[in-house]
Amino acid sequence: MLAARFEQAARQSPIVSLDRVGFASRPAWVDPPLLLAMARDIGPWLSDDVPILDEVATCRLRDGLLTVPWVHGVEIERVFPDRFRLRLQLRRPVLAVRAGDGTPLCLVDQDGRALPWADTVLPATLLHREGGAVTMAVQAGEIVGEVRVRAAAAIAREWRDEVAPLVPGCPELLEVDATNLGERWLRGRSYPEIRVTLRRGDGAGVVFAYDRPVGSVLQRVPGPTKARVLGLILQRHPGLRGLVAGDLRLQNRWADYLQPREPGVADPDGPWSALDSPRAGTGR
Repeated sequence: MLAARFEQAARQSPIVSLDRVGFASRPAWVDPPLLLAMARDIGPWLSDDVPILDEVATCRLRDGLLTVPWVHGVEIERVFPDRFRLRLQLRRPVLAVRAGDGTPLCLVDQDGRALPWADTVLPATLLHREGGAVTMAVQAGEIVGEVRVRAAAAIAREWRDEVAPLVPGCPELLEVDATNLGERWLRGRSYPEIRVTLRRGDGAGVVFAYDRPVGSVLQRVPGPTKARVLGLILQRHPGLRGLVAGDLRLQNRWADYLQPREPGVADPDGPWSALDSPRAGTGR
């Protein structure tokens, strides 16, 4: 009898109009394109009238919001007499994924979970033919199956949290290239598993050898070391002016690997021995 009375009272409680929505606040990283994309996907669950004490309808709202790829967690607070305050834990994208021909596929978070596409400012990764398939199946809300994308997402997170904050005036990360993951394409010091492209002061890209993927069983260069090397490069070439390539892994010989090379700087990749030198075979 008490349950029946409570259920009847709940149904007769003040109505919350879910379609009367306002955003009280948002994280700084949620720019207008992301806000529009999130609102578009959240909107279908905010289109009903719910009694404020109706627990079944409230749980249905919470469970529905949890099906939205952007939403990791939901807290619903009743604000009497007739409002809900929703606190959404959002998945933050770190990378934009494009097919080999540049076609947008999806965004991904640091765990490699696919999120709907939005024209927001993020570093990109392209599925170049040299590394495997040029496209992939995308299921929003699911971890992507393409290992190159998961590796690139982890690098983008590492750059954002561990490298860029240590470099004053750090150039923008434009692209994470995981084409050579597992040294599938080329094997050698000059072409690592991961390369990154940074924005030069004039807008052009500068390609840097970066490292092995996050979680590799082989030794990696710590983020602070990469930040120190980049800082030294920026001191010599403000805004990366004049550069087209370099290597962030070398804390001592980084200057030797900047391209184009300064006059008088020999190619550090050769010749490696007397047999390779121009004087080899002369008997001297």
